[in-house]
Amino acid sequence: MKNKSLILMSVLLVLTFALVGCGQKAEETASNPMKYISVEDLKKDIDAGSNEYIILDVRQTKDYEDSHIKGSILADQHAANKEGDDATGIANLKAALKEVTGSETGTSDAKYALVCYSGKSYAQKATDLLIEMGVSPDQIFTVEGGMKAWTEAGDDYNSLLE
Repeated sequence: MKNKSLILMSVLLVLTFALVGCGQKAEETASNPMKYISVEDLKKDIDAGSNEYIILDVRQTKDYEDSHIKGSILADQHAANKEGDDATGIANLKAALKEVTGSETGTSDAKYALVCYSGKSYAQKATDLLIEMGVSPDQIFTVEGGMKAWTEAGDDYNSLLE
């Protein structure tokens, strides 16, 4: 009986350490939470000419060249998202921010709307890298549903593509 208790305690101890290790790994790789802007709200901003949001298109260059929202700036995140090349992702974000704000880290009063394919992985990578660059999470918004939602929203939205 004593042997079975000792074995059971040993197994539980090993499982505890394994779970703690997995939990720490998950925390290390956890992404920053994303905030969203709807395609409707972004279109209202564009239509009003308020330019409250700087639109960063984080899709691949070829897709941006095929079609993008008027006034958006390319900040290709493919290398960072698919290949783990964060340096290229950061360089592309810095170039886009410099083009639109004059500073590689943007400005503290700007709001950034990130457009990717579906509002998920490319926008998440861009969010993480922008925060790493010092941009406040309060300034970063992902277009909910991405370019897919934009193009499916109808002619009024597609008329704003170039």
